[in-house]
Amino acid sequence: MPENELKNLVEFFHIAGKLKLEKRRGWIVKKVREPESVADHSFRLALLAMVFAERQGLDACRAVKMALVHDLPEAICGDVAVRVSEELQEMPNKEKEEMEQKAFEQEVKLLPEEIAKEFKELFDEFNKRESKEARLVYELDRLEALFQATEYEKEGNFEVSLQEFFDYASSRLKNWELKNVFGLLMKERGKN
Repeated sequence: MPENELKNLVEFFHIAGKLKLEKRRGWIVKKVREPESVADHSFRLALLAMVFAERQGLDACRAVKMALVHDLPEAICGDVAVRVSEELQEMPNKEKEEMEQKAFEQEVKLLPEEIAKEFKELFDEFNKRESKEARLVYELDRLEALFQATEYEKEGNFEVSLQEFFDYASSRLKNWELKNVFGLLMKERGKN
């Protein structure tokens, strides 16, 4: 591999590493002390994708890859919390999507052509929810936040109610198994 390609990869991984420092905005809004980073979220999401894709007979490798690339733009543009109502958000969904698309394009320019092509396919597939894997990872993205919210609630690590995360996910979970996991998390919270 030519040195300029290696330099681009080094730059790409420096940028991606910023996800370890990017705190999730939804938790900041709820005044969680020491909120998780985007990288923390993506790690558990990748594990969830691996397990549930396997359980449901889907392409687990593709699902895990999707989980790993879905939030890459946030290394450049930061995390913009999606809220139960778009009016509560820092910016409208369309503006957020455009900003993230630009950031993503900036990042993948640093990758070798074939890898960049795969990243783009995964990112687009996730955002358009074109496949069973994409729909699963989209729902798991919501569910992962519920695991985190449940943990913050148990710790008492919040100042503003975290119920909004459960309300947001509740209407978006369609997968029967994930709905059952949602029910178990609600039981943990004492809200069956």
